[in-house]
Amino acid sequence: MEAAQLITIILSSSVVSGIVLKLFDLIKDARAGQLQQRRAEVDRAETEKDKALARADAAEAAEEAQARRTRIVEESLAVHRRLIIDAPCLGPGTLPDYPSRKD
Repeated sequence: MEAAQLITIILSSSVVSGIVLKLFDLIKDARAGQLQQRRAEVDRAETEKDKALARADAAEAAEEAQARRTRIVEESLAVHRRLIIDAPCLGPGTLPDYPSRKD
């Protein structure tokens, strides 16, 4: 036998044995239920992640809505103060101070 043939036989036998061992591992895991357990674990993790993202999005939307309402009220207050200042029967001395923000 030549050296090239010997190397080819050794490499092919190691590749085949590696494939056979991997197949045995897959069969053993399948019989033990490892694949289903791992899939269930991954599915649970994805579900928890989706729920956490939904909660974060809802909290952010509520915060943005509150900020929008605050801006609208502040703009309305500024407009009404201007109207009171410009009114002939009232003056700037009759206005209370601006309320403080909780920022």
